[in-house]
Formats: sequence, C-alpha cells, structure tokens
Amino acid sequence: MDLQLKRHTVCVFCRLMLDRNIVLDHNVLPSIQDIISVILDSIEGDADEEVGLYSGSFLARELIHCANKTTAMLAIVYRSVQDSGLQLQLLQNLPSSSSRQSLFRRRLALAFFFRDLTSLSKPREHLADMKAITRHLGKSRFTVNTETDYSALAASIAALAIGLDDGDPPPTDASKEAVAAFNHDLDKLAQRIKAMFTQIVDTGASHMKRTEAKEVLESFHACLVYAVRTKRKPKGMMWGDDAVDEKQKRVMKDFVR
Repeated sequence: MDLQLKRHTVCVFCRLMLDRNIVLDHNVLPSIQDIISVILDSIEGDADEEVGLYSGSFLARELIHCANKTTAMLAIVYRSVQDSGLQLQLLQNLPSSSSRQSLFRRRLALAFFFRDLTSLSKPREHLADMKAITRHLGKSRFTVNTETDYSALAASIAALAIGLDDGDPPPTDASKEAVAAFNHDLDKLAQRIKAMFTQIVDTGASHMKRTEAKEVLESFHACLVYAVRTKRKPKGMMWGDDAVDEKQKRVMKDFVR
C-alpha cells in the first residue's frame, strides 16, 4: 500500500468514526481502530523520530515541515471536522496504543483546540506549550458569560486535555531551574482553568450543559495539579513558589522562639 492510499484510507475511517452508530457498534469500531493503528505504525521515516538527532538545526526544521508523512493526512482530517462535539468524538476513538498513534492524536487535538494547522507538524517536545495554551484560553470563545456555548467549551477543554497528555515534563536529569519553570507555567495554566470553572454557576438539572462543562474543567484542573505537575505543590505556601520553602521554615523558626 503506497503512502497516498494509506492517507486516503485513514481519512475515510476517521470520517466513519464521526457516525455515532459506528462508534457505538462494538464489532465495527475495534476493526476500524485496528486498521488505523496498523497504517500509522507502518509509515516509515516519520520526522518526529529523526528530528531529535538534529535538534535546532536547519535539517530538523526541514524534517518537521517536509518529511513528516502524516502531516498531510492530519490536515485533511482537520479540515473535515468543524463541529467541536464531533472533533471530540473522533479524538476519543482514535487509537493511541503506540508512540506514533499517540503523537498523531495529540497533534490533531491541539490543532482543534488552537484552530491552527501549525500544531499538526510540531515535534513532540514542542506540543505542550503551557504559555501558549494559557494565552489562548484568554480568547473570547473561552470567556464564561451568558453567551457561552457550554457544549463547545467542554469539548474544547476535553480536546486540550488529550493534546496536553502528560505535559511532556523535563527529563529526570533536568536542572532544578528547568523543572521549576515547567511547574510555574503549569501552575499558571491551572489557575486559568480554575478561574473558568469557578465562574460557572450551575443550578442543577435545569442547566446540565453548564454542569457538564464545569465537571470537564474541574477534572482537567485536577489532572494538571495532581498528575502533570512533577510534584504536588506544598499546601499553605505564603509566596506560592517551591523555591521559597526554606524561607518559610526560617519564618516559622523565628516565630516559635
């Protein structure tokens, strides 16, 4: 099967997964997922596997933007789905059992969230840009007010959670400064998400869409704080920064003298 046929096949099956009846059919859906898995894993020379060898070089940029054989496939799928609910349905049913499948799904999820094709060709280490995500959440479509489309909001945040995944934390041998910077950016994102769900006033069954959106936001916030962060933030910190933990100890020591 040549590359063009592989692209066409994956795109057709992705469109099939927009059909609710197919998604609910436990005989058909696994077969579709298996076919997509086999095709994605069979594509040789995907740029993301090579770019690490030439990180920061002109060749790396060429690999990302030219040699990535899944980018065109992702772009077709991206342009085929405009409704946020259908986008989420597709993302939730795409296979992600291998590294390549997961990367395919994450790129598509972040493209849906940002509404921008550039996410489709980003290397893995640049996908989880906390600062960019936090800035994007400041846009009007994420503002909570009387005009908010809560179904679309919930779908966008759920797509973001898929795209962010584990946040691509610094490696275990990273410097303390790198880890602190990662956690700082994550905390800013978590604060933004918390500000959003605290603004949602859900009054029970009469506003189920609000309740559902709030639950998605709360779940994502908990994931950021307790799963993505490299370590839990100490409770009751006066300055809100791990680096000043020793300062707190000195203050308490002076206080009890």
